[in-house]
Amino acid sequence: MTAAGRLSAPAAAAGWVALTVTVVAVLLAPSVPPLWGYVPLLVGIVLIGLPHGALDHLVPARVGFRWGRTPAGVTVYLLAYAAVAVAYLALWTVAPVAAFVGFLLATVWHWGQGDMRFLEIFFGRTRSSAASYTGALLLRGLLPIAVPVLAHPGDVEHLLQHSAGAFGLDVAGVSVASPAWQAPAALALLVTFSLMLGGLRCSWTRARGAWLDAGEIALLTAFFVLVPAYPAIGIYFIAWHSLRHLARLILLKPADRDALADGRWQRPIMRLTRDLTPITLAAIVLLFGLYAATRGNVTTTEGFVALYLVWISALTMPHLVVVALMDRAPQAPKPPSAA
Repeated sequence: MTAAGRLSAPAAAAGWVALTVTVVAVLLAPSVPPLWGYVPLLVGIVLIGLPHGALDHLVPARVGFRWGRTPAGVTVYLLAYAAVAVAYLALWTVAPVAAFVGFLLATVWHWGQGDMRFLEIFFGRTRSSAASYTGALLLRGLLPIAVPVLAHPGDVEHLLQHSAGAFGLDVAGVSVASPAWQAPAALALLVTFSLMLGGLRCSWTRARGAWLDAGEIALLTAFFVLVPAYPAIGIYFIAWHSLRHLARLILLKPADRDALADGRWQRPIMRLTRDLTPITLAAIVLLFGLYAATRGNVTTTEGFVALYLVWISALTMPHLVVVALMDRAPQAPKPPSAA
C-alpha cells in the first residue's frame, strides 16, 4: 500500500468523527457554558493549529525548488514571509474591518484549496472541468466561513469587535446580520454549490467517491449550522484543516513515504514532530509577545481567542502562498490523475 493510501483513512476519519461527535453533543446539551467553546482553539495553539504551518521554512527545499536550498534564496524567502505577516498585522491596527474581511476571503480560498488537494492526493478526486473544480473549491472554503455568518452572525460580530478591540479600535457600528454581509454569503454558497453539483459525478472514477464528497459537504453544513462559531472554527481548524495539511507534509520526505508505505509509522511522525517544534515554539512566544503589547485591551478569554485569530490571520497570508506553491512544485505529491 502507498503512503497516501495508509494515511487517507485516519486523516479523514479524524475530522469526520470530531465533527459528528460535536454535532451530537450540541444536540444533546445545547446549553454548555460558552467558555468551553474556546477550549478547542486554545488547545489547538500548541497541538495542531500553529504546528500545521510550522514547516513552511523547509517546504520550498522539500518540494524541489532550487532556491530553497541556497542561503540567499532561503534568506530572501524568510524575509518576505515575515514582511507579509508583519504588514497584515499592521493592517489590523488601522483598518480592522478590512483586515477581518480580507482574512475571511483568503481563508475561503486557502481552506478550499487544502480540502480539494487532500481529496485529490489521498482519494483520487479529479478535475472534470475548471468551473466545477473552482465551484467545489470555493464551496469547501465557504462552508466554514459563510455558514457561520448566516447562522451565527452574533458570534462573528463579537469576534470582529474583540479583534479590533485588542488594538483599542471600535467597530460597534458593523452589523454582520445586515444584508451587506448576509446576501453575499448566501449568494456565494448558492452559486458554488450549483457549480460543484454539476461536476460532482464526473470528478470521481468510482461512485463511492462522489458519495464521500457529498457526505463531507453535508456534514460540514450541518456542523457549521448547529455548532456555535467559536467551537466550530476551533474544532474544524484542528481536526479537519490542520490534520489534512499535516498528512500532506509527511509525504514530502521520500524516506518517510517509504516507511509509511511499509507500515512503519513511528519514525516519520517523530521526525515531523521534531521539524515542527522550533517554529511552533517561536510562534507561541510571539503570540504572547503580542498579548503583552495589547494586554491593556485584552482582558477576557474571548478577547485572547480573538487576538490569537488575529495572529493566525497574519501568519495565514504568507502560509497560503507557500501552500499554493506546493501544488506547483517539481517534487510535490501529485494526485493519481496528474501523476
